[in-house]
Amino acid sequence: MAAKTASEKTASKPTAIHAFDFVESNPATAMPPIVACFGSDDFLRRMAIHHWIVSSKLDSETIRSYDGDEDSWRDVHDELATRSLFDAGGGRLAIVRGADKFVTKNREALERWAENFAPDSSLVLELQTLAANTKLYKLITKNGVLVNCTPPQKASWGNPPDEKAMQKWILGWAKSKHGLQLSPKQSLLVIERIGAVCGLIDCELAKLALFANNSGDVPDERVSELVGGWRTQTAWELADAIADGQVAVAIEQLDKLLTAGQNAVGLMAQLSWSLRRFGLAAQLVEQSERVDSRIPLSAALERSGFNRFDVAKAESRLKRIGRPRAKQMLVWLVDLELKLKGSHSNDHRARLALESLIMKLG
Repeated sequence: MAAKTASEKTASKPTAIHAFDFVESNPATAMPPIVACFGSDDFLRRMAIHHWIVSSKLDSETIRSYDGDEDSWRDVHDELATRSLFDAGGGRLAIVRGADKFVTKNREALERWAENFAPDSSLVLELQTLAANTKLYKLITKNGVLVNCTPPQKASWGNPPDEKAMQKWILGWAKSKHGLQLSPKQSLLVIERIGAVCGLIDCELAKLALFANNSGDVPDERVSELVGGWRTQTAWELADAIADGQVAVAIEQLDKLLTAGQNAVGLMAQLSWSLRRFGLAAQLVEQSERVDSRIPLSAALERSGFNRFDVAKAESRLKRIGRPRAKQMLVWLVDLELKLKGSHSNDHRARLALESLIMKLG
């Protein structure tokens, strides 16, 4: 069988692969010169980039990240095109995050790179939009990889979310990343309550995993109790307000949730998932100091569950909370959960217990 020509390969190559399909694929061993992860969902963009990094199997020392609003093309190009005396012949990977303005400012240079690139080097652009009628888009289609990071939509008026595609992703992601065995009915409820917001869906699945049995099953009534639409968003805002020490805002958000009928135990699960990471980070720092091997605070936060994009904000919040309170965080959260399931199970006392936690961290 004759090998396909370059033009035949280009003609048969899809314009862009969706992020859902990309993370299930095994990218080619040879890195393309340029990859664009574009679309409206920042969680999908981060997920696609992480998959590319893991699949590339590159040494972490050969991977560099740049800020699209601050760094110049010269810095990025030098990283891609320059070889160190200590390189072992492996590739190099440069990631430009928030690259919308970067592309606008350096479009011609990026077009030249996509056509005349350094061997064994790959540039990854993370951006919200990339017009299909541009020369850069067409060059990436020809020589690189395009990853569509917008939640799937139906080809009908208004482009509504494709519920079937979202449901398939939720079932697979819940199983592979969170150890959950959701039913199709449960996954549909998640879509109805949350919408096609993949980052929030991932957070909801992480919360449900806390209540799963050894087989990964969660009862229907528990899923219905824990997963909420605007309540979920408000609960995340509540967790942020607590971490920021905004007592008045946190009390107001708590009142909205409880008045709307939010279950205190379900709310506690979401708060616990968000806040316990600060306690875990404090413990890691303490343990490292005891063995004379101090871990950087940013590394402790990342190991505790914060993704690298949120570490800077989390570090600022942890410093505000302070070490003494952060060390008590896990104890306070366990104590609160026991109270909500026992002595403070009625609505009035549950509110009092939750307000007490807010005041402790204010």
